[in-house]
Amino acid sequence: MGYMLGAALDVFRLRQYFNVITRTREFVEGVREDAGLINDARRALLPLPFHQPREPDLHPFPSSQPLLSGDLKERRLALLATGGSGALASVVGAARALEEAGVRPDVISLCSGSALFGFPIAAGIPADEVAAFTLSLRPDEYVDVDWRMLASLIPRVGTGFAGIIRGERIEARYRQLLGDMTLGEMPIPAYAPVWNIEENRIEYIGPRTYPDMSVARAIHMAIALPMFIKPVMLRNGFWCDGGIVDIFPVQPVLDIEERPELALAINGFYPPRFVGENASGWQDRRNSILYVASQVRTSQQIELARINLVRLERECDVMMIEPVPYTKVRGAGFYRQFLDTAEWPSFMRAGRLETRRALAAWSHRNQASPSP
Repeated sequence: MGYMLGAALDVFRLRQYFNVITRTREFVEGVREDAGLINDARRALLPLPFHQPREPDLHPFPSSQPLLSGDLKERRLALLATGGSGALASVVGAARALEEAGVRPDVISLCSGSALFGFPIAAGIPADEVAAFTLSLRPDEYVDVDWRMLASLIPRVGTGFAGIIRGERIEARYRQLLGDMTLGEMPIPAYAPVWNIEENRIEYIGPRTYPDMSVARAIHMAIALPMFIKPVMLRNGFWCDGGIVDIFPVQPVLDIEERPELALAINGFYPPRFVGENASGWQDRRNSILYVASQVRTSQQIELARINLVRLERECDVMMIEPVPYTKVRGAGFYRQFLDTAEWPSFMRAGRLETRRALAAWSHRNQASPSP
Protein backbone atom coordinates (compact mmCIF):
# COMPACT_ATOMS: atom_id res chain seq x y z
CA MET A 1 0.00 0.00 0.00
CA GLY A 2 2.85 2.38 0.88
CA TYR A 3 4.49 1.79 -2.49
CA MET A 4 1.24 2.42 -4.37
CA LEU A 5 0.62 5.64 -2.46
CA GLY A 6 4.18 6.79 -3.04
CA ALA A 7 3.90 6.10 -6.77
CA ALA A 8 0.61 7.96 -6.98
CA LEU A 9 2.10 11.00 -5.25
CA ASP A 10 5.36 10.97 -7.22
CA VAL A 11 6.03 14.58 -8.25
CA PHE A 12 7.18 13.43 -11.69
CA ARG A 13 3.72 12.03 -12.36
CA LEU A 14 2.29 15.53 -12.21
CA ARG A 15 2.46 15.97 -15.98
CA GLN A 16 0.71 12.63 -16.47
CA TYR A 17 -2.23 13.73 -14.35
CA PHE A 18 -2.42 17.05 -16.17
CA ASN A 19 -2.20 15.21 -19.48
CA VAL A 20 -5.30 13.22 -18.60
CA ILE A 21 -7.17 16.33 -17.48
CA THR A 22 -6.23 18.39 -20.51
CA ARG A 23 -6.64 15.74 -23.19
CA THR A 24 -10.02 14.74 -21.80
CA ARG A 25 -11.17 18.36 -21.76
CA GLU A 26 -9.88 19.05 -25.28
CA PHE A 27 -11.40 15.88 -26.69
CA VAL A 28 -14.79 16.49 -25.06
CA GLU A 29 -14.81 20.10 -26.22
CA GLY A 30 -13.74 19.03 -29.70
CA VAL A 31 -16.51 16.48 -29.95
CA ARG A 32 -19.06 18.96 -28.68
CA GLU A 33 -17.94 21.72 -31.02
CA ASP A 34 -17.19 19.53 -34.01
CA ALA A 35 -19.64 16.69 -34.44
CA GLY A 36 -17.81 15.84 -37.67
CA LEU A 37 -15.16 14.00 -35.64
CA ILE A 38 -17.69 11.34 -34.70
CA ASN A 39 -18.68 10.91 -38.34
CA ASP A 40 -15.03 10.74 -39.43
CA ALA A 41 -14.33 8.05 -36.86
CA ARG A 42 -17.41 6.10 -37.92
CA ARG A 43 -16.36 6.19 -41.60
CA ALA A 44 -12.85 5.03 -40.73
CA LEU A 45 -13.84 2.30 -38.28
CA LEU A 46 -17.24 1.13 -39.53
CA PRO A 47 -17.77 2.17 -43.16
CA LEU A 48 -21.35 1.68 -44.28
CA PRO A 49 -21.92 -0.46 -47.40
CA PHE A 50 -23.99 2.25 -49.10
CA HIS A 51 -21.62 5.08 -48.25
CA GLN A 52 -20.03 6.61 -51.34
CA PRO A 53 -16.62 8.08 -50.47
CA ARG A 54 -15.87 11.49 -51.91
CA GLU A 55 -13.67 11.62 -54.97
CA PRO A 56 -10.28 12.86 -53.76
CA ASP A 57 -8.46 15.73 -55.43
CA LEU A 58 -5.32 13.83 -56.42
CA HIS A 59 -3.64 16.75 -58.20
CA PRO A 60 -3.71 19.78 -55.90
CA PHE A 61 -0.93 21.77 -57.56
CA PRO A 62 -1.11 24.11 -60.56
CA SER A 63 1.22 23.54 -63.49
CA SER A 64 4.86 23.97 -62.56
CA GLN A 65 5.93 27.59 -62.21
CA PRO A 66 9.74 27.99 -62.21
CA LEU A 67 11.11 30.03 -59.33
CA LEU A 68 14.38 31.95 -59.49
CA SER A 69 16.39 30.99 -56.44
CA GLY A 70 19.62 32.99 -56.68
CA ASP A 71 22.53 31.04 -55.26
CA LEU A 72 20.22 28.73 -53.31
CA LYS A 73 21.37 25.79 -55.43
CA GLU A 74 24.89 26.31 -54.15
CA ARG A 75 23.87 26.00 -50.51
CA ARG A 76 23.51 22.82 -48.49
CA LEU A 77 19.80 22.78 -47.58
CA ALA A 78 17.98 20.95 -44.79
CA LEU A 79 14.21 20.45 -44.70
CA LEU A 80 12.76 20.05 -41.21
CA ALA A 81 9.16 19.52 -40.10
CA THR A 82 7.35 19.15 -36.81
CA GLY A 83 4.63 16.63 -36.16
CA GLY A 84 1.03 17.65 -36.59
CA SER A 85 -1.08 14.85 -38.04
CA GLY A 86 -2.53 15.51 -41.53
CA ALA A 87 -1.66 19.20 -41.39
CA LEU A 88 1.88 18.19 -42.34
CA ALA A 89 0.64 17.34 -45.82
CA SER A 90 2.09 20.83 -46.27
CA VAL A 91 5.50 19.09 -46.52
CA VAL A 92 4.49 17.84 -49.96
CA GLY A 93 3.73 21.39 -51.03
CA ALA A 94 7.09 22.55 -49.73
CA ALA A 95 8.79 19.80 -51.75
CA ARG A 96 6.88 20.92 -54.85
CA ALA A 97 8.10 24.51 -54.37
CA LEU A 98 11.68 23.31 -53.98
CA GLU A 99 11.32 21.33 -57.22
CA GLU A 100 10.10 24.48 -58.97
CA ALA A 101 13.19 26.28 -57.67
CA GLY A 102 15.41 23.48 -58.97
CA VAL A 103 16.56 22.64 -55.44
CA ARG A 104 16.73 19.27 -53.70
CA PRO A 105 17.17 19.01 -49.91
CA ASP A 106 20.43 17.49 -48.76
CA VAL A 107 18.88 16.11 -45.57
CA ILE A 108 15.34 15.88 -44.18
CA SER A 109 14.30 15.70 -40.52
CA LEU A 110 10.75 14.55 -39.85
CA CYS A 111 8.53 13.87 -36.87
CA SER A 112 5.31 11.98 -36.34
CA GLY A 113 2.73 13.02 -38.97
CA SER A 114 5.28 14.63 -41.27
CA ALA A 115 6.85 11.17 -41.73
CA LEU A 116 3.79 10.17 -43.78
CA PHE A 117 4.67 12.82 -46.36
CA GLY A 118 8.42 13.44 -45.98
CA PHE A 119 9.84 9.93 -46.22
CA PRO A 120 8.38 9.37 -49.72
CA ILE A 121 9.98 12.66 -50.79
CA ALA A 122 13.31 11.43 -49.39
CA ALA A 123 12.79 8.22 -51.34
CA GLY A 124 13.07 10.28 -54.54
CA ILE A 125 9.38 10.29 -55.49
CA PRO A 126 8.27 13.59 -57.10
CA ALA A 127 5.91 15.76 -55.07
CA ASP A 128 3.08 15.29 -57.59
CA GLU A 129 3.23 11.52 -57.15
CA VAL A 130 3.48 11.72 -53.36
CA ALA A 131 0.43 13.99 -53.38
CA ALA A 132 -1.54 11.58 -55.57
CA PHE A 133 -0.64 8.62 -53.38
CA THR A 134 -1.37 10.19 -49.99
CA LEU A 135 -4.58 11.82 -51.21
CA SER A 136 -5.80 8.50 -52.55
CA LEU A 137 -5.58 6.95 -49.08
CA ARG A 138 -8.93 6.12 -47.50
CA PRO A 139 -9.10 5.93 -43.71
CA ASP A 140 -10.65 2.46 -43.83
CA GLU A 141 -7.54 1.34 -45.78
CA TYR A 142 -5.07 2.32 -43.08
CA VAL A 143 -7.06 2.30 -39.83
CA ASP A 144 -6.96 -1.29 -38.54
CA VAL A 145 -8.47 -1.37 -35.06
CA ASP A 146 -7.38 -4.24 -32.82
CA TRP A 147 -10.91 -5.27 -31.91
CA ARG A 148 -9.76 -8.49 -30.21
CA MET A 149 -7.50 -6.55 -27.86
CA LEU A 150 -10.26 -4.06 -27.08
CA ALA A 151 -12.74 -6.86 -26.38
CA SER A 152 -10.33 -8.43 -23.87
CA LEU A 153 -9.24 -5.13 -22.32
CA ILE A 154 -11.37 -5.39 -19.19
CA PRO A 155 -11.01 -9.16 -18.55
CA ARG A 156 -7.22 -8.86 -18.93
CA VAL A 157 -7.13 -5.66 -16.83
CA GLY A 158 -5.38 -3.84 -19.69
CA THR A 159 -2.44 -6.26 -19.89
CA GLY A 160 -0.40 -5.52 -23.03
CA PHE A 161 -2.64 -2.66 -24.20
CA ALA A 162 -0.76 0.33 -25.67
CA GLY A 163 -2.75 1.39 -28.73
CA ILE A 164 -6.13 1.04 -30.43
CA ILE A 165 -4.84 0.80 -34.02
CA ARG A 166 -2.43 -1.97 -35.03
CA GLY A 167 -0.63 0.01 -37.74
CA GLU A 168 0.17 -2.87 -40.09
CA ARG A 169 -2.21 -1.54 -42.75
CA ILE A 170 -0.37 1.77 -42.85
CA GLU A 171 2.94 0.01 -43.37
CA ALA A 172 1.49 -2.29 -46.04
CA ARG A 173 -0.08 0.63 -47.90
CA TYR A 174 3.22 2.54 -48.01
CA ARG A 175 5.04 -0.58 -49.08
CA GLN A 176 2.92 -0.47 -52.24
CA LEU A 177 4.50 2.92 -52.99
CA LEU A 178 8.02 2.34 -51.71
CA GLY A 179 8.51 -1.39 -52.18
CA ASP A 180 11.30 -2.78 -50.00
CA MET A 181 13.46 0.34 -50.18
CA THR A 182 15.55 0.72 -47.03
CA LEU A 183 16.54 3.90 -45.23
CA GLY A 184 20.09 3.42 -46.45
CA GLU A 185 18.90 3.34 -50.07
CA MET A 186 17.03 6.67 -50.02
CA PRO A 187 18.46 9.33 -52.36
CA ILE A 188 17.99 11.94 -49.64
CA PRO A 189 18.95 11.08 -46.04
CA ALA A 190 15.90 11.40 -43.80
CA TYR A 191 15.37 10.82 -40.09
CA ALA A 192 12.59 10.72 -37.52
CA PRO A 193 12.65 10.37 -33.72
CA VAL A 194 11.32 7.23 -32.06
CA TRP A 195 10.91 6.64 -28.34
CA ASN A 196 11.81 3.41 -26.56
CA ILE A 197 9.30 2.36 -23.91
CA GLU A 198 11.53 0.04 -21.90
CA GLU A 199 14.48 2.44 -21.58
CA ASN A 200 12.59 5.76 -21.87
CA ARG A 201 14.93 7.25 -24.46
CA ILE A 202 14.93 8.74 -27.95
CA GLU A 203 16.72 7.54 -31.05
CA TYR A 204 16.62 8.86 -34.61
CA ILE A 205 15.92 6.30 -37.29
CA GLY A 206 17.61 7.05 -40.60
CA PRO A 207 20.31 5.89 -43.02
CA ARG A 208 23.25 6.26 -40.63
CA THR A 209 21.50 4.70 -37.64
CA TYR A 210 19.24 1.98 -39.14
CA PRO A 211 20.28 1.65 -42.80
CA ASP A 212 18.63 -1.78 -43.25
CA MET A 213 15.19 -0.77 -41.96
CA SER A 214 12.55 -0.47 -44.67
CA VAL A 215 11.18 3.02 -45.27
CA ALA A 216 7.63 1.69 -44.86
CA ARG A 217 8.49 0.31 -41.41
CA ALA A 218 10.15 3.62 -40.47
CA ILE A 219 6.94 5.49 -41.32
CA HIS A 220 4.94 3.01 -39.22
CA MET A 221 7.26 3.50 -36.23
CA ALA A 222 7.40 7.28 -36.56
CA ILE A 223 3.63 7.69 -36.26
CA ALA A 224 3.00 5.07 -33.54
CA LEU A 225 1.50 7.54 -31.09
CA PRO A 226 1.00 5.86 -27.69
CA MET A 227 -2.61 4.91 -26.90
CA PHE A 228 -3.57 5.54 -30.54
CA ILE A 229 -1.30 3.28 -32.62
CA LYS A 230 0.39 0.24 -31.09
CA PRO A 231 4.17 0.36 -30.46
CA VAL A 232 6.46 -1.33 -32.98
CA MET A 233 8.95 -4.04 -32.07
CA LEU A 234 12.59 -3.31 -32.86
CA ARG A 235 15.39 -5.53 -31.63
CA ASN A 236 14.42 -6.38 -28.05
CA GLY A 237 12.14 -3.45 -27.31
CA PHE A 238 9.03 -1.56 -28.31
CA TRP A 239 9.20 1.87 -29.94
CA CYS A 240 6.70 4.68 -30.43
CA ASP A 241 6.39 8.11 -32.03
CA GLY A 242 9.30 10.19 -30.69
CA GLY A 243 7.36 13.39 -31.23
CA ILE A 244 5.94 13.02 -27.74
CA VAL A 245 9.38 14.20 -26.61
CA ASP A 246 11.08 15.96 -29.55
CA ILE A 247 8.47 17.63 -31.74
CA PHE A 248 11.07 19.63 -33.75
CA PRO A 249 14.12 17.38 -34.18
CA VAL A 250 17.27 19.21 -35.24
CA GLN A 251 19.82 16.66 -34.05
CA PRO A 252 19.77 14.64 -37.30
CA VAL A 253 20.69 17.67 -39.42
CA LEU A 254 23.24 19.12 -36.99
CA ASP A 255 24.87 16.08 -35.38
CA ILE A 256 24.27 13.03 -37.57
CA GLU A 257 24.59 14.35 -41.13
CA GLU A 258 26.83 17.09 -42.51
CA ARG A 259 25.57 20.43 -41.22
CA PRO A 260 23.52 22.56 -43.61
CA GLU A 261 24.05 26.19 -44.56
CA LEU A 262 20.35 26.84 -44.94
CA ALA A 263 17.22 25.28 -43.44
CA LEU A 264 13.55 25.35 -44.38
CA ALA A 265 11.57 24.60 -41.21
CA ILE A 266 7.86 23.81 -41.19
CA ASN A 267 5.89 24.23 -37.95
CA GLY A 268 2.43 22.69 -37.91
CA PHE A 269 1.94 21.93 -34.22
CA TYR A 270 2.54 25.05 -32.11
CA PRO A 271 2.06 28.82 -32.48
CA PRO A 272 4.65 30.59 -34.70
CA ARG A 273 8.22 30.15 -33.51
CA PHE A 274 6.95 27.88 -30.74
CA VAL A 275 5.56 30.69 -28.63
CA GLY A 276 3.42 29.30 -25.83
CA GLU A 277 -0.30 29.91 -25.76
CA ASN A 278 -1.31 32.81 -23.52
CA ALA A 279 -3.15 31.66 -20.39
CA SER A 280 -3.24 35.06 -18.68
CA GLY A 281 -6.12 35.40 -16.27
CA TRP A 282 -6.29 31.68 -15.59
CA GLN A 283 -6.76 32.31 -11.87
CA ASP A 284 -10.00 34.20 -12.51
CA ARG A 285 -11.60 31.53 -14.68
CA ARG A 286 -13.88 28.75 -13.62
CA ASN A 287 -12.09 25.40 -13.33
CA SER A 288 -8.75 27.22 -13.22
CA ILE A 289 -6.83 23.97 -12.91
CA LEU A 290 -7.77 23.06 -16.49
CA TYR A 291 -5.85 26.06 -17.83
CA VAL A 292 -2.87 25.30 -15.60
CA ALA A 293 -2.99 21.71 -16.84
CA SER A 294 -2.80 22.85 -20.47
CA GLN A 295 0.40 24.78 -19.78
CA VAL A 296 2.05 22.02 -17.74
CA ARG A 297 1.22 19.37 -20.32
CA THR A 298 3.11 21.12 -23.13
CA SER A 299 5.82 22.86 -21.10
CA GLN A 300 8.69 20.42 -21.68
CA GLN A 301 7.94 19.65 -25.31
CA ILE A 302 7.54 23.26 -26.42
CA GLU A 303 10.61 24.42 -24.46
CA LEU A 304 12.74 21.78 -26.18
CA ALA A 305 11.36 22.96 -29.53
CA ARG A 306 12.42 26.54 -28.72
CA ILE A 307 15.88 25.37 -27.69
CA ASN A 308 16.21 23.38 -30.90
CA LEU A 309 15.14 26.36 -33.01
CA VAL A 310 17.72 28.60 -31.32
CA ARG A 311 20.38 25.97 -31.88
CA LEU A 312 19.45 25.60 -35.54
CA GLU A 313 19.55 29.38 -36.07
CA ARG A 314 23.02 29.53 -34.55
CA GLU A 315 24.30 27.00 -37.07
CA CYS A 316 22.61 28.09 -40.29
CA ASP A 317 20.24 30.52 -42.00
CA VAL A 318 16.66 29.45 -41.19
CA MET A 319 13.48 30.06 -43.19
CA MET A 320 10.55 29.13 -40.94
CA ILE A 321 7.02 28.81 -42.22
CA GLU A 322 3.65 27.95 -40.64
CA PRO A 323 1.48 27.13 -43.68
CA VAL A 324 -1.37 25.57 -41.65
CA PRO A 325 -2.68 27.19 -38.45
CA TYR A 326 -1.72 25.03 -35.48
CA THR A 327 -5.31 25.22 -34.26
CA LYS A 328 -6.18 22.74 -37.01
CA VAL A 329 -4.58 19.97 -34.95
CA ARG A 330 -5.35 21.21 -31.46
CA GLY A 331 -7.39 18.86 -29.30
CA ALA A 332 -9.76 16.66 -31.26
CA GLY A 333 -8.51 18.24 -34.50
CA PHE A 334 -5.34 16.15 -34.25
CA TYR A 335 -7.33 12.95 -34.68
CA ARG A 336 -9.74 14.39 -37.21
CA GLN A 337 -6.91 15.40 -39.58
CA PHE A 338 -5.69 11.79 -39.45
CA LEU A 339 -9.11 10.22 -40.00
CA ASP A 340 -10.28 12.64 -42.72
CA THR A 341 -8.07 13.62 -45.67
CA ALA A 342 -10.49 16.19 -47.13
CA GLU A 343 -8.31 19.19 -46.21
CA TRP A 344 -4.99 17.68 -47.17
CA PRO A 345 -5.03 19.20 -50.71
CA SER A 346 -5.43 22.71 -49.26
CA PHE A 347 -2.62 22.01 -46.78
CA MET A 348 -0.37 20.97 -49.67
CA ARG A 349 -1.17 24.11 -51.63
CA ALA A 350 -0.48 26.23 -48.54
CA GLY A 351 2.88 24.53 -48.08
CA ARG A 352 3.83 25.26 -51.67
CA LEU A 353 2.74 28.90 -51.50
CA GLU A 354 4.49 29.66 -48.20
CA THR A 355 7.68 27.94 -49.32
CA ARG A 356 7.73 29.90 -52.57
CA ARG A 357 7.34 33.11 -50.59
CA ALA A 358 10.11 32.13 -48.20
CA LEU A 359 12.48 31.19 -51.02
CA ALA A 360 11.76 34.39 -52.91
CA ALA A 361 12.35 36.49 -49.78
CA TRP A 362 15.60 34.66 -49.06
CA SER A 363 16.83 35.16 -52.64
CA HIS A 364 15.93 38.84 -52.49
CA ARG A 365 17.89 39.29 -49.24
CA ASN A 366 20.91 37.40 -50.47
CA GLN A 367 21.24 38.47 -54.07
CA ALA A 368 24.57 40.08 -54.85
CA SER A 369 24.67 43.87 -55.04
CA PRO A 370 25.34 45.12 -58.58
CA SER A 371 28.84 46.31 -59.31
CA PRO A 372 29.22 50.12 -59.56
